[in-house]
Amino acid sequence: MACRFLALLAVLALAGCDVGGGPPERKAGTASGATTTAPATTLAPPQPSQTELVVQAIRSCEVKRIFFLHGGKTWITYRGGNTVHTRRLDTKEIERAAWEHADPCDILIGIE
Repeated sequence: MACRFLALLAVLALAGCDVGGGPPERKAGTASGATTTAPATTLAPPQPSQTELVVQAIRSCEVKRIFFLHGGKTWITYRGGNTVHTRRLDTKEIERAAWEHADPCDILIGIE
């Protein structure tokens, strides 16, 4: 009886051991030492704001005309002919970029 008990105890003890190592994707450790099977999350790069996109277009000479109107309205005409009317831009930053690139990029700037 004692031999059977010891054999059963040995089998149960070995069943709890990690002898084979398992596949590598199951062994990703965390800070607490626990293993996880969840895929690693990656953060997406932040999307540029509308103001940053317009400033990039000005710096790359894609803007043909830009008009700053009353009430914070801004009209931007691109070299391809597309015109955008907006109010939600940082006009000071755009105006600074437009004046810096007006001569090299031949940008027409109008202020009302």
